[in-house]
Amino acid sequence: MKSQRLQLGDKRKPSKFERQLSIAFIVVIVVLAMLVPLFSTQSGESLLQSRGRMYQVGELAEDDVYASKNFNYVDEKRTKALMEEKQKSVPPLFSFSLKATMLSSQRVDSFIALASNPQNGTDDALQLIDTGNVIDRVRSMSEEDRSFFLQALEETTEMILKQGLFAAADVAALKEQGFDSYVLQNTVSMQKAAQLESKPLATVLTKETLQTNLTTWLDGYRKVYPMFQPYLLVDALTWLLEENVVYEEIQTLTERQKAADSVQSIEVMVERGEKIITKDTVITEQQLALLKAMGNDAFQYTVLELIGRAIFILLSTSVSVYVFIQFLYAEKRLYLYLNLMLASVAFSLLAMYAVSRLLQTQSILFLDSFLPTLFAPMFTAHITSKKRLGLVAAFLLSCYASLMPQASAMTFFFSLTAGGICLYFFRYTFKRLEDLFNWFYATVICSFAALALNLLVGLPLQSVLPLIGGMILNITISLVMVEALVPLCERIFNIPTTYRLSELAFSDSPVLDRLGAVAQGTYNHSRYVSELAYQAAKAIGANAMLARVGGMYHDIGKSDHPEYFIENQGTENKHDDIKPSLSAAIIKSHVKLGLEKGREAGLPQEVLDIIAQHHGNDVIQFFYKEAKEQAQLAGIEVNEDDYSYTGSPPTFPESAIVMLADCVEAASRTIKKPNHSKYQKLVHAIIMGKFERDQLKDSQLSLTDLDHIEDAFVQTLIGRDHHRIEYPEEQDQKSRGE
Repeated sequence: MKSQRLQLGDKRKPSKFERQLSIAFIVVIVVLAMLVPLFSTQSGESLLQSRGRMYQVGELAEDDVYASKNFNYVDEKRTKALMEEKQKSVPPLFSFSLKATMLSSQRVDSFIALASNPQNGTDDALQLIDTGNVIDRVRSMSEEDRSFFLQALEETTEMILKQGLFAAADVAALKEQGFDSYVLQNTVSMQKAAQLESKPLATVLTKETLQTNLTTWLDGYRKVYPMFQPYLLVDALTWLLEENVVYEEIQTLTERQKAADSVQSIEVMVERGEKIITKDTVITEQQLALLKAMGNDAFQYTVLELIGRAIFILLSTSVSVYVFIQFLYAEKRLYLYLNLMLASVAFSLLAMYAVSRLLQTQSILFLDSFLPTLFAPMFTAHITSKKRLGLVAAFLLSCYASLMPQASAMTFFFSLTAGGICLYFFRYTFKRLEDLFNWFYATVICSFAALALNLLVGLPLQSVLPLIGGMILNITISLVMVEALVPLCERIFNIPTTYRLSELAFSDSPVLDRLGAVAQGTYNHSRYVSELAYQAAKAIGANAMLARVGGMYHDIGKSDHPEYFIENQGTENKHDDIKPSLSAAIIKSHVKLGLEKGREAGLPQEVLDIIAQHHGNDVIQFFYKEAKEQAQLAGIEVNEDDYSYTGSPPTFPESAIVMLADCVEAASRTIKKPNHSKYQKLVHAIIMGKFERDQLKDSQLSLTDLDHIEDAFVQTLIGRDHHRIEYPEEQDQKSRGE
């Protein structure tokens, strides 16, 4: 009995091959999602070579060239200028020399001693050659003039040494380099300067500038003593003093290098869509450098970025597959649908790679409108007859599309939005003209969405027409592919898509034609069951077309022995002449015969399951009761299994709905003077009876669903058995007994 029930349509477990194929598809998709963005971008040089030639600086550009992706490049020219600016911001560093200061002080002291008393020695004691004849000129002064002069010399020397005497060559070299200030790091007493302040180089004292820079100072002496000789004082200072301020060149260069090293490279962000080369303009070196930078940036992902991409891909893929499985956890075709969805996503990834390369070679900006992310969602929704599964595919492809080098901040949102719009408009239609209108609505709304979202990321206005054209082309190609592949897949895998179910429900079928010819009562009963099941399935959001088809075909097994079923009998009942056990066997056989005929007709497995489960394993009450009565008289026992159907209780909502509709339609024929109250009591009793006999335990129907089904049955039955008024002619005929 158990093996027989399994044959009649119990839930088939997925094969090991199907699971392994799903895992293989997931691995392939993850690898493609990782590699496609990395290899979909050509370098700038390849972009030029693809046009058959290489541009040179100074040539005219043949086409407009836009940045195909966001990328950064280092502006070496600006970075170098900033480094030079930083270096120049470090002023030259000078330090007092204690040795030179002491030497100058000693020379001046010796000169004063020598000039005050000529008998103290000769000028050789200074170890300096008196080229300016300073000593003789001082000695030739009167004693009063000489005394004032030497005092002025001593005071001026102290002032100069404190202020610092610089080497003229160092000052000239620094001015030539463009520096106009300096910093003294210490004082003449060799103490570190309390505050490093920049001072102008123009005010420093050198031997060459003493005459000019000391004019005010010397004029003060002349006012006090008119006989004072300033030029002689300058000659004496130039002869006696040593430069006591030293240029710290090595230290200065070290500080400047530190300043240059502190400069961060200037990175320039080039936005996707930014024009790099304008047609009929002269190619510059900077433009070619930008193209090269765009190409070099294609594979410049850090290890952390690659790890982050891998984690994102694994996470989005895992979540999508998990949600997909949860939506179909009780579906027999779970792994078939999953594999078809994954195959369509893998195909879309390959198409994404091909489209990106094609658009680059054509110098077309890679826009979100051209992303081939619409086929997989529409294909998945049509194959599974569930739009929410199409949204899962749209979400997964949108995640992958957002990793493309040409993607913008709006790529994910646009791809998901466009997928949702297409899923909303492209659904099963009865009229071919509706497909044209749906195509028009989808293209218009998606084009507006593409325009709005891409304008937010700075899309050039001149790209509006390619944007709209790409969107229309994308939708059209995706729709054509779906219309071509869905019928092919539904035939190969015998999938009950909406289109396939519509053909079974409304097209001529040899099985139904024969049923209508040999068992008119069963045929009419099946039609009413089909309508009841359709309305009930719509009421709870189940697959109404599957319920309709299941109702039409559930009793096709009765075409072999139609006379044994009451709806096909007249006044004579075949069961009156045979035993109850044989009657039960004939009644039960119509389920098995129906399965055989359904398989021969190529019905989808879901319809076969409805045929197998529409009586479950319930007891054939009439003949079981009759057998029990006969057995009591004979003193024997009756086995209940001999009078029970050999199927399994319904395992999905549509099958349970057909079971209930079958019972309700048959029982409703027995009600005399039907009304709403009688129908409601009957339907409620039938549903509760099936519930109590455990025929609905695996049906996935909730108590709320059963309430909605009950209401739908009652309303449909009332509509079927509506009353109408009698016309005068009909009343006259009745009165005449006609």
